[in-house]
Amino acid sequence: MRLKYQWAALGFLGVVGFSAQAQSELKISGVMDAGIQNYKSANGNTVNRLQSGAFETSRMIISGSEDLGDGNKANFMLELAPTVDTGDTSRFGFFNRNAWLGLSGRQWGEVRFGRYLTGSANLLCQVDLHWCGSGFNGTGIMYNGDLATVGRWISGSPGRGGNNNEGISVVSGGNGTAGSAESNRKNNAVQYVSSRLSGFQAKLMYSMGEQGKNPKNGSGDHVDATLTYQDQNLFVGVGYAQVRPDPLWNAKGALTSLGGTYKFGALRVGAIYQYETASGTAAKWTTAKSWALTSAYRVGAFEPYLKFGQHRTNGTGAYGIVNGTDAFVVNLGTQYALSKRTSLYADFVTDLKGSDGNPAIYKNDTRSITVGMKHYF
Repeated sequence: MRLKYQWAALGFLGVVGFSAQAQSELKISGVMDAGIQNYKSANGNTVNRLQSGAFETSRMIISGSEDLGDGNKANFMLELAPTVDTGDTSRFGFFNRNAWLGLSGRQWGEVRFGRYLTGSANLLCQVDLHWCGSGFNGTGIMYNGDLATVGRWISGSPGRGGNNNEGISVVSGGNGTAGSAESNRKNNAVQYVSSRLSGFQAKLMYSMGEQGKNPKNGSGDHVDATLTYQDQNLFVGVGYAQVRPDPLWNAKGALTSLGGTYKFGALRVGAIYQYETASGTAAKWTTAKSWALTSAYRVGAFEPYLKFGQHRTNGTGAYGIVNGTDAFVVNLGTQYALSKRTSLYADFVTDLKGSDGNPAIYKNDTRSITVGMKHYF
């Protein structure tokens, strides 16, 4: 009889354990992308290479949630960026793309703690139409070439009057890690995302620079706020971001973004405009203006696309260009869907930057030609 009760108790615990497990969810997802690319830099050097993330950054996402009842959940995400060509992960940190946990509720929204993409960067990636894919290094309308280190096009974070990563991010900065592509993800951040109400949604993020006793460039506190509206065909949003000075880059910056997309059946179009200011002794420019237009058309398994626009500063901009256009990017190509999860692509992008004040070392137009494939899992 005692043995029977023991078996009954074990069975009950098993049911309880299964029930608790059923309330939780764990997912592994991502995309692998690689292409054969011919790339020419602004100094005229040309290279043929196998490029990981040529259209869309290769990444693996581990995410999960637990149902807490009454529409509330505990959530987390860890996202890394493996490279298809070498098998390495990002030199900027193992889970460099996302590392956060938080709570959410149907009625009140979501709170997140950790490292993730800013609301302003989310806005520009919506306008890109491929979530900041295609173009230079698979960054879409975000960067203007030369490995995304010399300058920018449409920004997800204020540049604070800097170029070549100056003022925007360096190693272990509280507002990003080395490389401009990392500056759009903020460390030490707290974010609130509202529930969507009649199509509207607000995001507010505060990133703590944590300068402490080891100050780093990029460690100034960062604030980012966006308000978006979305229905079946229309998306529109406005964003504002501000970064404070830090001991190694004495300048502050602010960025205002306004953009949107519209779907006309098989045709999608997008537009964005940005205005940026910077002030402080380190700033090499004090105002910057940029815009981009995007389009994509689905016809059968093909999706041709066209994206173009410019970035312009006063003062000294990228490539040493003074008071002029330091990026004018044209990106065109097509995707061909083999299935819902696998696609082939061909992509051409060039930066027809201005010439005023352009030093001889940067006299060439940057461009890349890529053919490749991507697979979602």
